[in-house]
Amino acid sequence: MKIVLHRLQLKDKLLGVIVPILVLGAWQYSVSQKLCSELILIPPLTLLKTLVELAQSGDLTLNILASLKRVLIGFLLGGTSGFVIGIFMALSPLLNRIFGPLIKALQQVPEFAWMPLIIMFLGIDEFAKFFFVAIGAFYPMVFNTYQGVSGVPEKYHELARVFEFKRFRYLTKVIIPCALPSIITGIRLSLGLSWMFVVGAELFGSDSGVGYLMTWGRSVFQIDLVMAGLVLVGVIGFVMNVILEIGEKQFLLWREPVNGRHA
Repeated sequence: MKIVLHRLQLKDKLLGVIVPILVLGAWQYSVSQKLCSELILIPPLTLLKTLVELAQSGDLTLNILASLKRVLIGFLLGGTSGFVIGIFMALSPLLNRIFGPLIKALQQVPEFAWMPLIIMFLGIDEFAKFFFVAIGAFYPMVFNTYQGVSGVPEKYHELARVFEFKRFRYLTKVIIPCALPSIITGIRLSLGLSWMFVVGAELFGSDSGVGYLMTWGRSVFQIDLVMAGLVLVGVIGFVMNVILEIGEKQFLLWREPVNGRHA
């Protein structure tokens, strides 16, 4: 049985590799056959050479670290505020009626529609970028936290009342542990959106970051830099998502015995 499962998992992984290989093959073929101009679609080997040169010069590391720093700070701002507001909305029907409709309405506003207002009030310095990233991190966190806290079984609330838990103990020993699966999902979604938002933020008045690298390449008409930025965005976002998914699965596996005893 284990051998069969291993083969199925290996087959799934191979299927996931086939499509990228086919895309690279079609890409190289179209360029070699002059179907697309190299000024518009550079060959894969040229792109690889550009990435190696950026790594050797240190520009690759500096720009990636600059973007990751903005992601981390923006996520902490937006994710923390979303987490706190989500808890209060779930525990207080009054606060939910007051803030719930407003947050849902603001969520419908396209992300880049906030950029003119952010530039008007905050300029184009680092805090403006942090704030823009925080917007992306806020919504998944607030709604997943609200959903997780709202889904805590009533028997747990009754048990906390029987033992006369104080507010802080009630929150840390009952509410948050029960809501953690949903909260972790919110963290994963928030970080993913934060990474996408930081690239958008760096397209406006930045002097570092992956988004800046793409903007600079466009301004000097170096398509290889633009393509290198696109590859970096995809690869880093994919790696972040894989790491977070593994962490989430490991944590939920660790919680299974706890849930089994409480059930």
